[in-house]
Amino acid sequence: MGSDPISWQMGTELKNCGIHPGKRFVQSNMRMQILAVGGACLLAGAAGAGDSSFTGYARSLDGRALLYVESHAISASGTAGEARVVLYRCSDGTAPFARKELDYAANRIAPAFAFEDARSGFAKGLQRSTHGLEVFERAGADARPRTEVLARAGALVADAGFDEFVLARWDSLEQGAPAEVPFLVPSRLDSVNFKVRKVAEAIIEGEAANVFRLSVAGALGWFVPDIDVSYRKRDRRLVRYRGITNIRDAAGSMLAAQIDFPDADRNDAAVDLPALRALPLVSHCQ
Repeated sequence: MGSDPISWQMGTELKNCGIHPGKRFVQSNMRMQILAVGGACLLAGAAGAGDSSFTGYARSLDGRALLYVESHAISASGTAGEARVVLYRCSDGTAPFARKELDYAANRIAPAFAFEDARSGFAKGLQRSTHGLEVFERAGADARPRTEVLARAGALVADAGFDEFVLARWDSLEQGAPAEVPFLVPSRLDSVNFKVRKVAEAIIEGEAANVFRLSVAGALGWFVPDIDVSYRKRDRRLVRYRGITNIRDAAGSMLAAQIDFPDADRNDAAVDLPALRALPLVSHCQ
């Protein structure tokens, strides 16, 4: 975590890039790794083509502690050139400690992405090459990167592509029909089958929302906690995520959080993704 001057400077740079920090200012094991799809993975889709930004607030499951803040920037939303940058910021300032980049050009359900956390050295992603779809993962700064070409990539859902999957299956999911999806889990260098089903309806920020639950399919599901994601009915926009995230704490444990994406912190102004990609990441938060 940087000092107050660094936090102030980062906040200014974020605003200059088209991201507004918001008006209000997570020891891993295999079960946690399987569920590290994260609120950052389930991005709230922007309505229509264009640029936009929004903020997610990750709090402890009891709602008492703000753990970190996500700043999302989207360029050319809904087009073949859509790209996104997500900055993960320390809870007490605007300094980013992690970044994720996404490219939707080839596949909206399985976008190419790269995530890096400067605090832990953890990195993961999916890239397209002449060999096919390659998943990579680095467990820490001193760990050796691992890569694998995916053998079953046909119906793969990766990272924020889950949001697109929900939108495509919205009507059947809302009517209660379950779905099963192979979701990429970089820590396993493979996909894991998840069940998706509607489990409730809720009122969030005064509006009706559907609550969809992700559960690991098969026997492993008996040992792994569920993840709940809530989408507003009116515009099918993700408004809340609750479960294990892909952000780790100082001890290396993956954080469980509730992440809310309030309308008050959405902005349709132009974003500068190259500038956001160039912002330095801090190596620790206080």
